[in-house]
Amino acid sequence: MALDSATLAKRGLLSRMPLSEAFVVEGAHLYGQLLDFEDLVADEGQETESAHRRLLRFLNMHYRVWDSIVDGDDGDRVDYHGARLHAVVTSPVGDPAAQIERAVALARKLTEAARKVGSAHGFPSRIRFGIDHGKCVAMTTGRGAHEKDTLFLGRPANHAAKLVASGSEQGIFLTDTAQNRVGAGAVRKHAGKMTLDEAYVQIAARKYPFEKLDRTATEIALDPSDPMFRFKRPTLPLSTVKFSELSPANSIRMGMASIFADIDGFTNFVDQSILGGSEKIREAVKIVHVIREELNSVLKEDFGGKRVRFIGDCIHGCVAEGERVDDAAKSVREAALCASAMRSSFDLCLEIVRSDAAIDLAVGIEYGPTPMTRLGHRGDDSVRCAASRATIEAERTQQAIEHGGVRLGAVAAAIADPAVRKHFSAGQLMSFDSASDLLWTAQAPAVQILRSEPAARSHAAPRKSSRR
Repeated sequence: MALDSATLAKRGLLSRMPLSEAFVVEGAHLYGQLLDFEDLVADEGQETESAHRRLLRFLNMHYRVWDSIVDGDDGDRVDYHGARLHAVVTSPVGDPAAQIERAVALARKLTEAARKVGSAHGFPSRIRFGIDHGKCVAMTTGRGAHEKDTLFLGRPANHAAKLVASGSEQGIFLTDTAQNRVGAGAVRKHAGKMTLDEAYVQIAARKYPFEKLDRTATEIALDPSDPMFRFKRPTLPLSTVKFSELSPANSIRMGMASIFADIDGFTNFVDQSILGGSEKIREAVKIVHVIREELNSVLKEDFGGKRVRFIGDCIHGCVAEGERVDDAAKSVREAALCASAMRSSFDLCLEIVRSDAAIDLAVGIEYGPTPMTRLGHRGDDSVRCAASRATIEAERTQQAIEHGGVRLGAVAAAIADPAVRKHFSAGQLMSFDSASDLLWTAQAPAVQILRSEPAARSHAAPRKSSRR
């Protein structure tokens, strides 16, 4: 793995980062959260096709605005995930205060752009931003033209994400670290809390105009056309779905079990690796590559699921069962077995790379009707998207797990069969062999034994002794 932060001065590197390289990146991490996203998921409590069309139109509009900061214009988009944007500002190199100032200006410009396009198209536009600063390990993982994800692993990305998720108040917020590194006079105490000074924000916005973003917002506001989202039921398994063939007019929708599998403790592991130097960083990069590709293979190859994307140190995917009619209970059952298979593969990966890293696997599962499509720019830069109440709650359920384990969301627990509910509602994530035995699957070692040795069944009639 090559480690060279100096090359980050080259504009647009992040969107073209090769699989063979990783970089230590110092910069300001900006997370933006669309606060009205959850209100648009359903219509009067029901997730109808109409509600999902409106939700995807809403996301598509905002993604088009956010797309304008891709590959230059003083910032790089890293990732979209549902209602969240992650961008990183690395310019000017070696100047944390200026990087944070530029990130603040970008947040203000994105807020103004959202209001402009939201007003023109009749959508809400409240956004909450979180900013942190520091060093992360940047890398690209995944294979295939539409399957790559650029990842930033480490405290700054993680803390900015947590800050933006910690409240429902719109505005721009800095972590304690960012407050300590920002320029003099940028923050002031208000109502017992340290907040950004409005004069500082206005000066930053004038200093960094982000003209491309402004032009894009004006174009979208004046564009009366909206994409028409048409849904069809996919041919199962979901693994056969190709994001490269999806578009608003060719979207899919059905009942799916959404899976969020997170490497618990990995942020601390990466931070310690950065402090430990190149060899430790190479070890961290190797581990994440191995684990992520293995988790993706379990999801796709073993359970016919579809990976939506890698999000930091988490994989988001979906599984579905039912050829003509949604089979909710079976979908949840397969998701639970998939989680256990991920557990077994996770442990095997750590054994193979001979790592004693203090990391674990935490998996959240929820079920519900879910659309899957691509949004924003057409072509390779379009965004893979699966957005529904199930995706929201699966992630929220996973985040509620302390250390490793597994947990079902409320809907998944309600529709699961009794065995799945008993062993997967909340608790330790067991190995695949253990889960197979408990759920009495065809793959279970016990089932294989009983097929070959019927007399081993607990209820088998005893053999009659022969008398001579």
